[in-house]
Amino acid sequence: MIKINSKKIVLFISIFFLGFLIFLFYETTNMSKSILPGYPGDAFFPRLILIFSLFWTSIFLFQNLIKNLSLFKSSEDKEKDIEIYFKDIIFLFFISIIYILFLDLIGFEILTFFFLFVLLVNRLDLNVGKSIIYSSLISFISMIIFWFVFIIFLKIPFSLKFLPFLLY
Repeated sequence: MIKINSKKIVLFISIFFLGFLIFLFYETTNMSKSILPGYPGDAFFPRLILIFSLFWTSIFLFQNLIKNLSLFKSSEDKEKDIEIYFKDIIFLFFISIIYILFLDLIGFEILTFFFLFVLLVNRLDLNVGKSIIYSSLISFISMIIFWFVFIIFLKIPFSLKFLPFLLY
């Protein structure tokens, strides 16, 4: 566990995100122009989203730079430390890499179920039996929803193992 001052981490993240948004806005200059006169080119909607994000990120940054400026007042002390549990972050990174590497081999529906199950089982604040039951149920329902969205509606060609018969 790492403890970091909340004001410092918020300033770092907002400056980093602002720089990243400026870089992305610069990258939209390489997008193609409109082939029809009077219509926006390919960069129109990405720039709209980036301008919106830049606006709110800059407000968030200035709110944290100027001490008395605050859009939302809170009774909590803003100078407390944030605890970062690096073991949980490494675990999440590790199982995400496993999910990516074994998606073709094991199959979308099986691996998605186990991925969600592993993430949920230790997060639910219940005894072990209830946690396993609820995690299984939530993971299965979520997997079915993801299957419908990505496979049926969006027609993304993932590797399937036991639900492909519903495709045809």
